[in-house]
Amino acid sequence: MIVLDKLCCGYGRDTVVHDVNLSFEAGKLYSIIGKNGCGKSTLLMTAAGLMKPFSGSITADGTDISAIKPKELARKFSFLPQSGAGGDITVRALVSHGRFPYLPYPRRYSAEDLRCIDSALETLGITELADRKVSGLSGGQKQKVRIAMLFAQDTDVIFLDEPTTYLDIGARLELMELFSSLAAKGRTVIMTLHDLDLAFRCSDGIAVMKNGSVISFAPPGETAKNGSVESAFGVSAFRDEHSGQYFFTSCSKD
Repeated sequence: MIVLDKLCCGYGRDTVVHDVNLSFEAGKLYSIIGKNGCGKSTLLMTAAGLMKPFSGSITADGTDISAIKPKELARKFSFLPQSGAGGDITVRALVSHGRFPYLPYPRRYSAEDLRCIDSALETLGITELADRKVSGLSGGQKQKVRIAMLFAQDTDVIFLDEPTTYLDIGARLELMELFSSLAAKGRTVIMTLHDLDLAFRCSDGIAVMKNGSVISFAPPGETAKNGSVESAFGVSAFRDEHSGQYFFTSCSKD
């Protein structure tokens, strides 16, 4: 269980996220949605322990994460930023970075490390790219490599900041199914998403943010009914009871 209690965070002296209270259970997938600039990424990075909160606390199974050593926390939490590493290294080398929290000094990969790396490559369907340079890949391929690095880290809690960036619709659905399967196996998956359809289709719970505050935290069906999507985005959300699909329509009167 990850609990955010009265969390305030931001940059310098500027508070971006205000008084957030959220609880994320193991075995579930959560999405954080809201317009650009509402504080989604700031909240996610702080919850993952990458930024120190101004006030409030983040606990993992009852332990304040500020009391957990960075290497130990990196074995519990993994984080995918919106953009990141690439450059003139091979795909396998980058995916191998996910095992760094487990390596002794000097870094020597064990049989278990190599198994996790190979499994991550296979899971993302990029084994054939293992010896290619990351710099020569397409945007979608690079994103899969970065996600494979996260999978190699093999943590119980996974934070993802816009993980479907650069991916086509088929790859997005495939990836969300993969995240859902991780949650079904007991992992906690927490992500920010711009794609409302994916968020409502795949999430167990949705946090809606507006102006640095969480204005709703509920299952998709309840979120579609409580007016939070209209307040945050200016669109109406509704669920077709026959198909189970969610639809979104503009509230503009123009």
